[in-house]
Amino acid sequence: MSEQLTRESLVEFFGAEEYTRLCRHEAGHALVAFLFKRPLEYVKMTNSKERPGITRISGSDLEGSAHIAIAGHISEFIIRKNFACDLDTLLRELPAELYKSDADYQSFQAACYYYKMSEVNVVEQCYNVLMACQKPLMAIVDGLEQRTYLSREDIENLLKA
Repeated sequence: MSEQLTRESLVEFFGAEEYTRLCRHEAGHALVAFLFKRPLEYVKMTNSKERPGITRISGSDLEGSAHIAIAGHISEFIIRKNFACDLDTLLRELPAELYKSDADYQSFQAACYYYKMSEVNVVEQCYNVLMACQKPLMAIVDGLEQRTYLSREDIENLLKA
């Protein structure tokens, strides 16, 4: 593992609110990748404005790639709304927050196109999974926010608690 940054250094770099938002985003990717049984190696936060978080998945299998790609944005959104938003609100408000140049959004669109999946159906499925897994999602958010790096084993241990 390369240099591990501290929570304090990342809060100083991003600001407390932005750092929390970024952890919520990355936790969504990590949880959905874990639930799809993808070979999740780790999730970590970095001091880069271009790539502030990394969810590392090994292998070439693309199962669940559309869901994993959009999970970060959905996770951010529903946590910000305190899990008190319905699917219609998400579908109405989230698109205004997405940028066409966003790498996650581009990956999501490409995977939906490649696998001939409806973007709305993927968003709905991901929303349902994240809403049903609020406790595990928040465990990953909290763990990542405090420790900045979680291995697959760390995530498994957080989800057992």
